[in-house]
Amino acid sequence: MELGRLHTLRRALHGCPERSGQEERTRAMLMEFLSEHTTLELRPCGAGFYAAHREEGGPKPPVALRADYDALALPGGGAAHLCGHDGHAAALCGAALSVEGEQLGRNVFFLFQPAEETGAGAAGCLELFDKERVEEIYGAHNLPGVPLGQVVTRPGTFACASQGITLSFQGRPTHAAYPEHGLSPAQGVGQLLCALPELTDPAQYGGMTLCTVIGVEMGSRSFGAAAAQAQVRLTLRGERDQDLERLWAELLRLAGSLAEEYGLGFDYQIQDIFPATVNDSVCARRVLERCGGKTLAEPMRWSEDFGRYLRRCPGAFFGIGAGEDCPPLHTRDYQYPDTLLEPAVAAFRSLLLG
Repeated sequence: MELGRLHTLRRALHGCPERSGQEERTRAMLMEFLSEHTTLELRPCGAGFYAAHREEGGPKPPVALRADYDALALPGGGAAHLCGHDGHAAALCGAALSVEGEQLGRNVFFLFQPAEETGAGAAGCLELFDKERVEEIYGAHNLPGVPLGQVVTRPGTFACASQGITLSFQGRPTHAAYPEHGLSPAQGVGQLLCALPELTDPAQYGGMTLCTVIGVEMGSRSFGAAAAQAQVRLTLRGERDQDLERLWAELLRLAGSLAEEYGLGFDYQIQDIFPATVNDSVCARRVLERCGGKTLAEPMRWSEDFGRYLRRCPGAFFGIGAGEDCPPLHTRDYQYPDTLLEPAVAAFRSLLLG
């Protein structure tokens, strides 16, 4: 395997970032690269695809390795690879190249998944488990702030469950000089926001829970009109799926109660749903042993739609250090380091060869 090819691929992917659900050029680029440099069988899977290394009658269980390839959506409507999915995809291509012509004693499926940032991509790729007899699945995410190439994971929850919530309140408009003639959502929204710390009190749950205010919009810019409608956008997180479900039920109960108290119309919308990424204990230990990994004391607070795969099949998700000086994910200075490609490929290979 020539690392130069992977560096070139990673930079080409970085140069054509595409938002979740719009990754047509990225998908084509990855498939073209694998067709040119391997003899692997390429097959569609949801909106993504997988590359199959087949060995008839291999004694070892079939394994899948997964990488995402969408970019982060920007506020202005564009996209940028500020989470390293370009590097994840290039590293998985490197793992595919590394097994070319080898006898591994098993079937291996390299799964390339779109739309991870929105939590929608994994659901479509679950058909892999219907098409192939996959018995284990592994995936990885780069981690700035961790020494380059250092693998970290843990049995149980690796990354938290989360979902985005938009709560909408509708009152009655009135002239700003006569607020008593209208219905304002201001007091109800204020009480809701003040109640959030108590709502997420750790003593009520089995693990970490968090409710983050993403944005609040109320009324208009007209100083002659009293506020009559409001939207509150929140992200809920929980260490376990049941913690998140309970937090959501409590929030919905509180919001509905306040709307009723103040005579407001009430509606809500759920989006960006991520289940908890819960590692199988045997598979997590395998990652730690074969990759020289370290055990995380606590789950990552961020979310990963890889958790959908772990509901269908034993497996493990792990982090791999992008360097202690690497800028944080989702910041404008971040870029997946090319120096991480070699250890990332090595980590994937170690899970295939054992």
